[in-house]
Amino acid sequence: MSEPLKSTHIRLTADAHAALTAIADLAEKDNAEMARLILEEALLGRVHALNVTAEKYTRLGLRGISRESGGLRGIPREVKPAGGK
Repeated sequence: MSEPLKSTHIRLTADAHAALTAIADLAEKDNAEMARLILEEALLGRVHALNVTAEKYTRLGLRGISRESGGLRGIPREVKPAGGK
């Protein structure tokens, strides 16, 4: 049993819409279904990449930005990230 789908409205440029239409035609799907499949793939792929990156940082002892200290956990305050002021 598949989970219920949520409705989302998006606007595409003419070029993106033409590309979506061409891809949907080749896959024999309508534009909405093809857009959903492409968007899900991109979103879930991006979340996976972020999770992998977060896991790597955790293994290095860097767990994110600490709101209390104003800096990155695991990095001494006198060492600033590249581009930091």
